[in-house]
Amino acid sequence: MNNEEFNDKDAFEDMVNFNFTIHVHLKKRSARKTQTIVVGIPDIFDLNKIVRFWKKQFSCTGGIIAKDQDYNLETTIRLTGDNRQSIAKFLVSEGIALNDNIKIHGI
Repeated sequence: MNNEEFNDKDAFEDMVNFNFTIHVHLKKRSARKTQTIVVGIPDIFDLNKIVRFWKKQFSCTGGIIAKDQDYNLETTIRLTGDNRQSIAKFLVSEGIALNDNIKIHGI
């Protein structure tokens, strides 16, 4: 990854220094159904590929919601089921974020 791949030098500096926080939430839909919501993955990553991999890996359904009203018009990823720990482990293992940059929220 070099500086020429980015149009905005500030975005490159933020990525190198991990100046972002990824929030992983668990939301209850009904008595037994839950939904995992991921907010804050930087836009330079291909969210479609990440969601496609997670859906296969965790055997769940989900999708990307652009400008989600519940989360200050940010892009969110919603998956069915409780996948918080698996998502955090994936983000660290792939180098997308550090453990310090991931906040796991739950019930």
